[in-house]
Amino acid sequence: MARETDRLIEGGTRAQDEARGLGRAPGLPGRRGSRALIRDLNVSLLIELVRRFGPISRADLARASELSAPAVSAIVRQLLDRGIFTEVAVAPSGGGRPPVLLQLDPKAGYVVGIKLRGDGLTIVVCDIDADVLVAAEEGAQLVGDPDAAIAAVEQATKRVVREAGISRSKVLGVGVGVSGVIDPHRGVCAFSHLLGWHDVELAEPLQRKLRLPVWVENDVNTLAVAEKWAGGGIAARNFVTLTIGRGIGLGIVVDRALYRGASGGAGEFGHTVVDPNGPLCECGRRGCLEALVGELALRRRVGERLGRDVSRDELVERAAGGDLAVLDVLDVAGNELGRALANVVTLLNPELLIVCGEGTELGEPFLGPAIAAVRAGAFADLGRTLEIKTQRWGDEAWAVGAATLALRELFNLPDADENRPAVWRLLEA
Repeated sequence: MARETDRLIEGGTRAQDEARGLGRAPGLPGRRGSRALIRDLNVSLLIELVRRFGPISRADLARASELSAPAVSAIVRQLLDRGIFTEVAVAPSGGGRPPVLLQLDPKAGYVVGIKLRGDGLTIVVCDIDADVLVAAEEGAQLVGDPDAAIAAVEQATKRVVREAGISRSKVLGVGVGVSGVIDPHRGVCAFSHLLGWHDVELAEPLQRKLRLPVWVENDVNTLAVAEKWAGGGIAARNFVTLTIGRGIGLGIVVDRALYRGASGGAGEFGHTVVDPNGPLCECGRRGCLEALVGELALRRRVGERLGRDVSRDELVERAAGGDLAVLDVLDVAGNELGRALANVVTLLNPELLIVCGEGTELGEPFLGPAIAAVRAGAFADLGRTLEIKTQRWGDEAWAVGAATLALRELFNLPDADENRPAVWRLLEA
């Protein structure tokens, strides 16, 4: 039991760090704190510990949070009354009364996640565990038309909440993932070459129309948040999420904090120039990595060999079937991707690389050479000691990432500088 308690205490500290690091930097109880803020911090911390380490006893909660046992009992009682916690089991006793274990009720609240594309959007309704209740597609021409995007998001959100059969009062917020340079603090898309947008306000008009909190983030960053919330990056302090498909992007987590850069543009890995004389990229420059190994580039290369256009589905089918022309293209492109990624590993020294995106459907013929090039090309032993995970992919994963963005923001420790209430005040029985 001592080892388990140590794990929970370490985990409690980590949970506090991550609640700060992946979102805002909230004021601590000793700074500018009112009694209400201190209470909100304590309640939010217990919710995060139960979410991360439940089922868990009240005694272990007290040890992990370093709160007194009476304070933990009082908070737990209130959260049980609200239906936020549930008592799920009785743990084996080491003597005396056996402890009752607590867990977070995943149905205590719900979030909506949306991934915007040029030809429409993907939308999901998720519970607190990020499990999908409803998923849907909405077709619309969004390139160069942010008003159409706002209207489509409003209509789709209202529709999927109805289809999910949940009370409107149970919906806590909306996350939106957008390709490009995003200012998440203002909810503004500063630039998206795929959508043809410049300085587009998204969060404020959507909040006004939906009467819900709305957060906007770069779509690849939402996937990094999802991996940290409930995926392969839960235990990692420093990791990189690589997305491969039409675009090539990085979600960067440094010391458990999402790294966005000075203006939200960090992670545009696909637009690093690797060959100044290379093919024209969609962004207007030549020789970007994306123009060499992105989906459109792979289809173009294979099409040149076959003498005709090749669809994405045909590319995947030919790769799975062992088509020699396709395998050769994927081998070359995989090596190009891996060599570029090896430089990222040398620069950032992550402990974990998570590979995801629709490009993973190309499988070993593409991923194998890329991973081998990373391990061989990174400095010293950085490539060989790097843990690499490849995630199974589904089209709705982008939208689930956006939903997780909303969950992350909602469950952050509350901030003295913000007026939005702590999540436990929003959750009702």
